[in-house]
Amino acid sequence: MPGSPRPRTVVSIYGISIAILILTLAASASAQVQRGADLSALSPLFPADNWWNVDVSAAPLDLVNGGNYINFIGPTRGLHPDFGGDVDPSNPASTAIYGMVYVSVPGSQPVEPVTFVEFGDQSDPGAPGRAPGYPIPVEARTEGKWIEGGDPGGGASGDHHMLIVDRDNRILYELYHTHWNPALARWEAGSGAIFSLDSDARRPDTWTSADAAGLAILPGLIRYDEAFGPNPIRHAFRFTVRDTNGYVFPASHEAGSRAGAPPMGTRLRLKAGTVISPTLPAYVQKIFQAMKTYGLIVADNGSDMYIQGAYDTRWDNGVLNPAFSGLKASDFEVVAPGWQPAVATATGALQLYTVPPCRLLDTRNPSGPGGGPALPPGGQRVIAISGSCGIPASAKAVAVNITVVAAPQAGRVGFFPGNALAPSTASVNFSAGQTRTNNALLMLASSGTGTLGVQNFAGAGLNLILDVSGF
Repeated sequence: MPGSPRPRTVVSIYGISIAILILTLAASASAQVQRGADLSALSPLFPADNWWNVDVSAAPLDLVNGGNYINFIGPTRGLHPDFGGDVDPSNPASTAIYGMVYVSVPGSQPVEPVTFVEFGDQSDPGAPGRAPGYPIPVEARTEGKWIEGGDPGGGASGDHHMLIVDRDNRILYELYHTHWNPALARWEAGSGAIFSLDSDARRPDTWTSADAAGLAILPGLIRYDEAFGPNPIRHAFRFTVRDTNGYVFPASHEAGSRAGAPPMGTRLRLKAGTVISPTLPAYVQKIFQAMKTYGLIVADNGSDMYIQGAYDTRWDNGVLNPAFSGLKASDFEVVAPGWQPAVATATGALQLYTVPPCRLLDTRNPSGPGGGPALPPGGQRVIAISGSCGIPASAKAVAVNITVVAAPQAGRVGFFPGNALAPSTASVNFSAGQTRTNNALLMLASSGTGTLGVQNFAGAGLNLILDVSGF
């Protein structure tokens, strides 16, 4: 009865402690692996000079075939948002979904071996310097909505992409035709690709990835956290056309030879003069503005002008569908095939300005812009220099002291402007067990992003320290 004293219950303090510990561990574990997590702390994915993130608003146009590609698609073809939430929200038992699922995991997530049954010779068995396998949560075997399409365990038919971000080690794992084979108790996939989020390394020519064009998928998706976040969206979007013909940079793989069709890797740009209606919701305006600044990249064969995005039940397709369909293919223009920002090979006379000694990078420290992980064997990393340690955006080069720490084996490292290809020459050579230093004047990216790349030519992971003294 209300107001009656509650009976006294005697409970062992040890029982309470154990119960609290179990609940705490369960909550901690559930927070470690997340579907559709906010990735704003990692955004934009990949370095600023990556093809997904480069500003194309002033890029030259394809004056030879651009109009033909728009005509192939169909000038009146409207855009379609190929993402959303649950197919049948009224049915809790249904796992069918729209859009791509992505999963965020910690660096401690165990990896699962994957058997590649279609493109094994073009697939990555594991991340460099790490155990073979992909960090697939065990729940994905039997639960829905972990893999594109929503089917528990994926499936042998349908794309069934699976996208996983190791947020601690900044590694992206992507699979195509993902399928848990219960009879053989193993994960299978058509193909798989692994990308360092700190690198601009491209797939080898003619290689696929989890996507037909050989590109990463996740950085080209429209994500909810970006659309509704406080910052502009700073990357291009992945989209499909019904047929393709060969490939151009940044793509590395073809999936068609239809005469007159655009190649994989073709980039469209929303025309600068296209009016983005101020009556549209702010997040839709933000998405359309990104199409002007960064454009769309042909990444797969599919329906014409379908723009891919992430699965999230908060999307409102009642708003997105009419807004997207209001833009037509004729509102876009085609960027020159294979375009990328020019790389400066020389500069005029430069003046050196000193700064107090300052540490730009120490891979022994926790992950982050100025920390780990260690450079993977044969891997590269691109870091943003401008804005750190008093280095201005106008800096063309930096004077640094490079330290290779306790190298596990003999090798060398080379540095390069962030928007250039990795060199074959070395800035530091070292022997096994050696801690080696060297002073150098290193050129930064000529694109204005102030980035610097480093390539590990060794066959083992490497810890590196970078101290700056001037620019």
